[in-house]
Amino acid sequence: MTVRSMSLASANYVHITSNGKHLSLVPVTDIDVHNSLLSGFDVSKENSYDGRKGMATKLNTFEFRHYRFAYVPALSCYVPISQWKDPAWTSGMSKSITGLDENTVVQRRRLFGECVIGIEEKTYLQLLWEEALNPFYIFQAASIAIWCSEEYYYYSGAILLISAVSIASTLISTKQASRRIREMSTYVCPTLVLRENRWHEVQSSQLVPGDIIDISLPGFEVLPCEVILLEGDCIANESMLTGESVPESKIPLEPSSDILQSIDMAAHAFGPAVSRHILFAGTKLIRARKTESAYGSGVPTQHTTAMVLRTGFYTTKGSLVRSILFPHPTRFRFYTDALRFVMVLAGLAIIGFIVNTINLHRLGVSTGEIVKKALDLITVAVPPALPAAMTIGMVFAAKRLRKAGIFCISPSRINVASKIAVMCFDKTGTLTEDRLDMIGVHLASQRSNAFLDMKRSAEPLAESLATTDSGSVVDAVGVPGVSAIGAIATCHSLHVVDGALVGDPLEIEMVRFTGWRIDEGEGVSNGLANSSDFSAATSDNLYCTSVHPPSTALEINANVHYSEGIRIIKCFEFAPELCRASVIAKSLHAQNAEVYVKGAPEVLQGLCLAHTVPPDLDHVLARHAQSGSRVIAIAGKPLAMPQDKAVLLERSEVECDLIFIGLLLFANKLKPATADVLQELGNANIRTIMCTGDNPLTAVCVARECGLVESDMHVFVSRLATSLVTPINDDKALLEDKIETSNLHAPLVDVSWVESEDARIVLNPVTLMPVPANIADDVAAERSREIAQTRNYCIAITGSVFGHLEKSVQQSETWKRLLMLGAVFARMSPEQKASLVGQLQHLGYIAGFCGDGANDISALRTADVGISLSEAEASVAAPFTSCSADIQCVPTVIREGRCSIVTSFSCFKYMALYSIIQFTTCCMLYSYDINLTNGQFLYIDLFTILPIAVCIDRFVPSERLVPKRPSARLTSKKVLTSLLGNIALVVGFQTAMFLVTEAQTWYNKPKPSIPGDADSTPNEGELNTSLYLLSSFQYLFMGVVFSIGPPYRKPALRSYAFVAVVGVLLVFDLWVTLIPVPGLRSLFGLVYIGIGWRFVITGMAAANFALCYYSERVIFPRIARPLAKIGRLCRYAATGRLSDVLGNMGIKTSGMASKTNQPTGLWKRLGQRQNRKEYKLIEQAMRNEGKYFEV
Repeated sequence: MTVRSMSLASANYVHITSNGKHLSLVPVTDIDVHNSLLSGFDVSKENSYDGRKGMATKLNTFEFRHYRFAYVPALSCYVPISQWKDPAWTSGMSKSITGLDENTVVQRRRLFGECVIGIEEKTYLQLLWEEALNPFYIFQAASIAIWCSEEYYYYSGAILLISAVSIASTLISTKQASRRIREMSTYVCPTLVLRENRWHEVQSSQLVPGDIIDISLPGFEVLPCEVILLEGDCIANESMLTGESVPESKIPLEPSSDILQSIDMAAHAFGPAVSRHILFAGTKLIRARKTESAYGSGVPTQHTTAMVLRTGFYTTKGSLVRSILFPHPTRFRFYTDALRFVMVLAGLAIIGFIVNTINLHRLGVSTGEIVKKALDLITVAVPPALPAAMTIGMVFAAKRLRKAGIFCISPSRINVASKIAVMCFDKTGTLTEDRLDMIGVHLASQRSNAFLDMKRSAEPLAESLATTDSGSVVDAVGVPGVSAIGAIATCHSLHVVDGALVGDPLEIEMVRFTGWRIDEGEGVSNGLANSSDFSAATSDNLYCTSVHPPSTALEINANVHYSEGIRIIKCFEFAPELCRASVIAKSLHAQNAEVYVKGAPEVLQGLCLAHTVPPDLDHVLARHAQSGSRVIAIAGKPLAMPQDKAVLLERSEVECDLIFIGLLLFANKLKPATADVLQELGNANIRTIMCTGDNPLTAVCVARECGLVESDMHVFVSRLATSLVTPINDDKALLEDKIETSNLHAPLVDVSWVESEDARIVLNPVTLMPVPANIADDVAAERSREIAQTRNYCIAITGSVFGHLEKSVQQSETWKRLLMLGAVFARMSPEQKASLVGQLQHLGYIAGFCGDGANDISALRTADVGISLSEAEASVAAPFTSCSADIQCVPTVIREGRCSIVTSFSCFKYMALYSIIQFTTCCMLYSYDINLTNGQFLYIDLFTILPIAVCIDRFVPSERLVPKRPSARLTSKKVLTSLLGNIALVVGFQTAMFLVTEAQTWYNKPKPSIPGDADSTPNEGELNTSLYLLSSFQYLFMGVVFSIGPPYRKPALRSYAFVAVVGVLLVFDLWVTLIPVPGLRSLFGLVYIGIGWRFVITGMAAANFALCYYSERVIFPRIARPLAKIGRLCRYAATGRLSDVLGNMGIKTSGMASKTNQPTGLWKRLGQRQNRKEYKLIEQAMRNEGKYFEV
């Protein structure tokens, strides 16, 4: 055989691995395509295909988990076909589009397949075959065959029936789950598509990237693919994808836009600048309005057209569906440890197999019987129901969560929730009410360059309106051409659907405050004073929206400047990365247009003319923010140009040289449950963090109000050096700091930390320890020393500081301390929220995130446990979706997680003990070539083990969260001590029973019924009866021992089903033991024994239970740590690492008898885990620094 190297292009199979682990071996197939199609994978090499355009070629592809990869010769590698981009898109959309030709459609369909998220719904026969190949059922089938060969027909039949019911139940639930996912993901509808300049109605499954479709077709309600809007305006509900309950408005792409050039087609999600043009697959279309064509005569007028970008599994929805079908493995040790223990049981079974084979051969048992009995022992040592018993707790937990209105699409995350150590919350809509109450307007007079008295209603604003001699409007601000009422009434992107306002709750409250009415026309040119001028408008000119004052305002104010309302002629929607929104508006009585901008005060301050900003803005802003108000700044300017030129302005030209108008104040009330939930989490030692896009001072105030930050805790707010704050004037400026540092501490010095209520105290930028701002200030020095000693402080970080430090000092100790001290993260972008969660995970935290909108989707999916607050029944935005609008779902999920993991541990230990008890009984009986009878096996497995295991799994969570989190490691000292200790006790009692029974004078040693035939030895006898009766009590009592309730579950006595089952079984076992009627003896294969011996068996069972119960609650928890230390010391000695470990502990191996090396010091240090979470080590170091702090 010869092995030689071949090129990747000639491969017939592709081996797919993940972190070195085998995933799959998939075949390579080839498809016939034109060379011109290949240029879409690498636009820079487009010209290399020009000479062969139209020529057919073979394209090698393979598909893995519904994702296709293609081999591109020019790149010499396989790339996902989601990277494909039509080279024509790089030059922008043509002014005249005619659609694709049929040949191009065929070529693209070969590459991308059908436009459908096609999930194969397997038949029951296919599911049955796959289920039959499950190792669990293969092992079950082999066990049944072995039992039948030993004539355990009743028992085998019962297990076969239970297995059949289990398989049927699994098939039905799998089929239903598959059908639900398929119904959620698969969607096909009639679609109007433009091809070769003609409109055709086709099924949406026939669409390909580049197709032009009309989404205003009646009945077109759900998007079958991902499209970019070209004409018209739309409103879409994206709650199924993002969890965002507020509908999103979509605007068309300008013909001259360069967005298509820079768009990353393979990205899981698009940025805000792109998303506002994208209609995502699976979202519901609330409204689509037709407009005049901006693309010339190629497309007939009055259409709402869009171009297909991505189809099938390559859409955002497809990617999320794939994450459901193929979830990422959770970083949880429980499952790994469980598998290891099963392997230990298998090893024990093999040992028993060998020992009993030798013993049975010694007794003269035939080879066939030896093989059957030895194999039977394996089925006893490794219980086939163990995997199912361990996971059924999660099933019950998921059902309880569903009843509570919390839907889970990833059940494995339930157990992960038990270990949550930090929980991050969005603010608005999560901790506080989604609805804001506008409480007033604080105007800035340009005449006095100072703030006026706050106005708590819109009437004073309307009363101050006047008209100048030139016909411009003027109000209390004192600048002709702009007005506060105009800014509040027009600076929004609201829509009217079925008579109700749709959009951002803050903007709805702004309009409600003014009392003005919004009207939307049928098209951009409908009713405008100069509609011909608007034919050249850009596509940001979406709709003809006008706002009209209430009649009362007109009666109060004789000024008629706004009597016929104001038209919004262009809107730049709110962009999270820019922290602002703007509009160009025009009154019908004015010659020129007006610009109004609203956004974060610190952002607008940099966009306004310096002389228009009141000098005390920072002071006023801080005062309002500290009172808990959400503050939005408004600014504006008159445009000295007609509307036809105004609508052609770019955003950067509009949002500059502004005139500061004032501040809008909103009351953002806490949700009723917020404070109680945060207090509950705090009492449970779960760290809570606020992560918001709001002002840091407002966020700090809300944090104090809800208890996330204690009222007496000092909060230090970050400030970035002014020279590093880059004004954001366009969509691409995302505050990307270009920092060149000569030393590690230089970027840290760029950030200052000032106490929110006392500017005399700051933080050292490197150590983050409190110090006086002025070294000579003795009072501040003393206060800073006290704060450092008590560790009673935290920090509030802005997004700009977070981004600055993340790029420059991410690996430093200061960065880690910053993450540990951070309680409020303000002005955070969606990407920064996700980054924060990732950074916390790097410190070893199991992190959760709870949010309510599209801005949180990245963080929700990054977190170990993401909980989305959404009205949708189930969302693919997060593993958990709560229909409740408050955060009460968070402790509910954590409680269920803790209950589930403890249940899994309890059930695992119970099944392990069941296996050991039965294994021990069988091994002892095998010493005489006998075994338990058919009736005994049947009663133990079906009427004792099964109901007790199910009842243990049905324990409900405790109502209170305790500070200590349950262990997730089966190899932890407490679990191993409990497991091994109880094994020793039950095996010891069985051994004692075996020896004591044999020592009785009335004991008859088992003998073959046919002399010389060892196989004829009957199972019935005194030894069988004694061991069975004792073991039947052991099975029952171990269920009670492991039915631990508090602190993570309610007490066992509160589980009425468990109490009933235990009570019935106890009475029955006592009956069989103490008063065995002949019918029962015959049923179970028991022999008559004296009443005195029956009481001995009962007494031994009671003693076994009392000792196990007391040990489980008292002895084992106390000896677990000393035993772990001894085991750790032995392990170090056995591996030759003792000297190194002691050296790391600071203990010298020589001179152990010296005063500095006392044995007690070694013993104490052995109790310290060597693999503690990093955040715990940092926490300990910071605590020590506070203890020994010296200024």
